[in-house]
Amino acid sequence: MVNGYSDFGWTALYGVIQQWEQFGVFTVLFPFILIFAIVFAILEKIKLFDNRGVNLIIALILGFFTVSNPYVGGFFMYFFSNLAIGIAIMLALIILLGVALKPGDKSWMWIFSLAGGAIFLVVMARSGVFKMIFGEGFWFWLQRNSAIVIIFAIIILMVAIVFLGPLTNKIKGGKVFRETTD
Repeated sequence: MVNGYSDFGWTALYGVIQQWEQFGVFTVLFPFILIFAIVFAILEKIKLFDNRGVNLIIALILGFFTVSNPYVGGFFMYFFSNLAIGIAIMLALIILLGVALKPGDKSWMWIFSLAGGAIFLVVMARSGVFKMIFGEGFWFWLQRNSAIVIIFAIIILMVAIVFLGPLTNKIKGGKVFRETTD
């Protein structure tokens, strides 16, 4: 019973969320509050004007300008919903790595770096950022040339490993010495 009422009240809560969506809470109000808070915090942190009232007015104006663009609300809604999926995937990865890795093993840093980068790219792609930056034809080009892109990425990775692999840094007396292991 998604649209009806049940004994537990779940559908009543779902109805409230649907009313909020129709009212524009998720596409106008929440993006406005987010932009306002971020701009105000940045202005307060950098102390550009050294006046809280001026920072407040600038943050309000930028928040209103931002939500007046109809694409901004949709972007934030899709971005943060996809970001929540990415966070859930990272949480599952943390649980699985906690079971599989030994306590002193440092390979988790590489795994999280790669997984975080991949999740970031997926979230950005699902949010439509790449389509806005590169245009509609970018995905068509990428699908047609994905093998070439992957081969170039592997070649660049191999070259980086070959050149950066034998170099080690040692610190002696506060100075960094670069040695090669032949």
